[in-house]
Amino acid sequence: MPKKAVMFLVKLAVTVGLFVLLFWPEKFGLAPDVFGGIKPGDLWREIQAANGHDIAFWLSFALIVKLAGIFCNMLRWRLLLKGQGLNIPFPYLVQSFFVGRTIGIFLPGTIGLDGYRLYDSSMYTGEVIKCTTVIVVEKLTGLIALTALVFLTFPLGFRLFNINIPTLAVMLGIAGSVVVVLFLLLLNPRIIQILVAVLPTPGFVRSKLNKLGAAATAYSGNRLNLILAVFFGLLGHAGTCFMYFGTMSAISAKNTGLLDILFAAPLMIGATVIGPSVGGEGIREIVFVTMLAASTTAVAAATLAHLGWWVGEVVPFLIGLPIYLVRKRPPREEIEARLATAREEAVGPAADYLHLPAEVVGIYARRIYGCIAAGITGGLLAGGLVGLAECMWHHHLLTGLTEMQMFTWAPVVYGLCFAGVGLGVAGALLLLYLLFDRFASWRVSYVLSFAGTLGITGLLISIFQYNRDIMHGDGIPMDKKIMVLAFVAGITIVAGVLLYVLAIIAGKVLRDKPMGLIPLGIAAWVVCIVLGTQLGRAYEPGHDQATFTPAAKSDGPNILFIGVDTLRADYLPLFNPEAKAKTPALEAFAKDAVLFEKAFSQASWTKPSFATMFTGLYPESHTATTKTAMLPDEVETFAELLQAGGYYTQGFSNNPNTDTLFNFDQGFVNYTDLKPNHLFGAELSSSKLFMYNTLRLAKEQFSQRIGMKLARLPLIGMPLFRGLVQFDVTEHYQPAEVVTRVGLDWVDKKMAPKGTPFLLFLHYMDPHDPFMDPNYIEGGYARSRMAHPDPDKFEEPMRNAYISDIEHFDQYLGALFDGLKSRGLYDDTLIILTGDHGEEFFEHQGWWHGQTLYDEMTHVPLIIKLPGNAHGGARNPDLARHVDLAPTMLHFAGLKKGAHMPGQTLYDKVGDTFTNASIGYAYAEVHFEGQDLQAVRSPDCKLIHANANNPRGLPAVELFDLANDPKEQKNLAGQGTLVECEQDLGRRMEEYQEVIRENAAEPTTEAPISDELTEQLESLGYIE
Repeated sequence: MPKKAVMFLVKLAVTVGLFVLLFWPEKFGLAPDVFGGIKPGDLWREIQAANGHDIAFWLSFALIVKLAGIFCNMLRWRLLLKGQGLNIPFPYLVQSFFVGRTIGIFLPGTIGLDGYRLYDSSMYTGEVIKCTTVIVVEKLTGLIALTALVFLTFPLGFRLFNINIPTLAVMLGIAGSVVVVLFLLLLNPRIIQILVAVLPTPGFVRSKLNKLGAAATAYSGNRLNLILAVFFGLLGHAGTCFMYFGTMSAISAKNTGLLDILFAAPLMIGATVIGPSVGGEGIREIVFVTMLAASTTAVAAATLAHLGWWVGEVVPFLIGLPIYLVRKRPPREEIEARLATAREEAVGPAADYLHLPAEVVGIYARRIYGCIAAGITGGLLAGGLVGLAECMWHHHLLTGLTEMQMFTWAPVVYGLCFAGVGLGVAGALLLLYLLFDRFASWRVSYVLSFAGTLGITGLLISIFQYNRDIMHGDGIPMDKKIMVLAFVAGITIVAGVLLYVLAIIAGKVLRDKPMGLIPLGIAAWVVCIVLGTQLGRAYEPGHDQATFTPAAKSDGPNILFIGVDTLRADYLPLFNPEAKAKTPALEAFAKDAVLFEKAFSQASWTKPSFATMFTGLYPESHTATTKTAMLPDEVETFAELLQAGGYYTQGFSNNPNTDTLFNFDQGFVNYTDLKPNHLFGAELSSSKLFMYNTLRLAKEQFSQRIGMKLARLPLIGMPLFRGLVQFDVTEHYQPAEVVTRVGLDWVDKKMAPKGTPFLLFLHYMDPHDPFMDPNYIEGGYARSRMAHPDPDKFEEPMRNAYISDIEHFDQYLGALFDGLKSRGLYDDTLIILTGDHGEEFFEHQGWWHGQTLYDEMTHVPLIIKLPGNAHGGARNPDLARHVDLAPTMLHFAGLKKGAHMPGQTLYDKVGDTFTNASIGYAYAEVHFEGQDLQAVRSPDCKLIHANANNPRGLPAVELFDLANDPKEQKNLAGQGTLVECEQDLGRRMEEYQEVIRENAAEPTTEAPISDELTEQLESLGYIE
């Protein structure tokens, strides 16, 4: 079977496969709704639902603009023919163009638009080589025009890809560079000739580039024609874009406008040019659905794309068909033979025309490779120096670092990364050198590459650090930006001059051989690494033991306080017999402890909730209620009071919101932030560097934007690429096995002096997202990647994954208790276990936590094991609150509660009886992501107030009859059925707020959040 027929059959098979993928993705192992679950009949129904007048008008508009674009392409062809001195009447070109579209829309092989035009113009003029040149240059101008159009229109719709501004700037920089380079190559094709001769190039690529160079060279005296050709090519592609605007308007696609089409259409055009399908079919539909389904519907996106094929391909085919039938046409075999001859005749002269003598190639090779070596080594040295400079800044700014690995990590990683920047600078220099055919010395190239890298990266990092560390993210005023620019420019000039002097000296040693730069440049980079290592050793902080000098001696019991992040009470069988989780360790623990059936948190996200537990204050009293708020020094924490009373206090935090940065270490002799594992071999100090966070962000973006697509490839995608996208919980928090090991290791170190009781705080994070699910492509479900999951698709698997994480925590909680028992510490220790808040699984049309105060958020487990296991197995039915925990711990330590703590101990003076029967109400409040909520409840009723226009759309007032509606589904506010309850709870809410206002601490300055802490907050969904 002829090769052309085989290729056509391959394209046909690809086209059919693309439509199967679009309409029945499950046949490729993908989810049925990956493309919106559309079926072929949906497209026809979408058209039928449109207004008939709109369809007629807008499809006519689409046809007119498409034909206008086609005529622009005809004008481009004519211009390029004229540039070769070929004058063909325009009516003849029109006929040839439409006939080419007609016979090429379905037929296999190269007898399409370009092939027929080449044949027809060659037959008319007798100039085979020149006509071939025209077609080649026309393709290049079309590529330049399309890339330029993408560059111009991409900013109009980048929001559809959820791309941030810095990423957009990088992408536009790449696209703009491609446009500039291609345009310069078009105007000065000698560059192609030289690069092909010097650089190692595969034979088939070399052949095509030689033809391109020869074709472009033929226009060296007609460059205006080339510029106009690019312009008409741009208009031709614009006609296609506006055609899709017409098809979009014809079906009245909702929530999609001209800007979206101008964004998506150029990318679709590029995909159809590259993709191996018949007439671009299948590709255009999938591309439009992928890019526009988020704004409009998948059906509308596919329909407007498919209508584009009928308007842009079928109608021109029908126009050309009568011309094809009437026009005298040769047999197909003759056309193919003529085309083969044309290509053979065009190869020889191109190769001869572009031949360079060996000695000339040698000269250019030395210059080009010397420039490349200068760029790489200049970037290496600049990277090493920039990395060391940033390390010095962090060493000056940051306190609390226990190691200085950054001084070694930075010059290594920055050097390797910035070698690429230096190569880019050298590439720009090389382009200039080739354009003017004048090369600077290797010393100049080396210094310019070094200075360019130092200036670009130094300015970027300096502005970032200045904004974050000095302006605290508030933006840099223009005068300060000018100051930073002047500082970086001054440093760059001084460093460049010094390097040039050293390069002159080195030149004498190297005898001006540019390739000697490689060992010399590497040696300079190694010196930076050695210097950094020595600095790291010199600045390595001492590891002094924390001093513990209590003002009093205590004979109270050891206290173990276990906080479990995001643990709902109703997901534990101890609190809900219908719960699915298997929690043998918790159930065994409850037999030795007291279970409080109605314990409630005072906030629904981590920082204010743990701050309440630590201080015994309501959120608006301790004021640690925002993402950047600190716990004020003036508030008393239970750890401060315990330490003052003779306790050795140790804490292990596992959530960035309870980090030392936010002052949660108050009162702890030692307070350790259990940080997530770092990437790329970095330690804590290195993780604060700009380049670390850039690489981390790049990895995350690659995983989400590219890795996800690769992992979904049928058959091979899952096993090959799944590792690119799967969650590793150690990059978000330390799992239960680590927390248990750390806690028991601390116990074994016997840090507390003999006879001194200890307080040990352990923070488990396992029920927090990401909820791990090995059956899901990402390995888990996290707010950072899916803020608004589809409940029909994700509710059940997310609940099951949450349950699995609870069971994982339970396993290692059991290991913790077993370890305490084997060490003889379990029985006489006061152990308090509670959750800080719950989690929402669409019970009230939302997800995650922090945005509501329903019981799924505030009803938390509370289990307290008393010394000697007193009251083991008891269940307390009365209200208990987080504000009561600090007073309870202080009570058993024999200490008074804090002066401003509104809560009460849950036991009497000797711990024999419960005291919480007197607690009649539980109050909660939250200020998070635009929600400003307050709630108060009794055992039977609950009242919630919400701010107006809150993002969740919560009612201003909600009232629930908890006895008959425990899941809070029926709002009875203002209906009169519970009028007394509503009035009573309203009064209580006012009373609570008055107490809070009177005892409120002065809010402290917001803490500047480090890159590392920002990373962890983002990974846990607290920052978007």
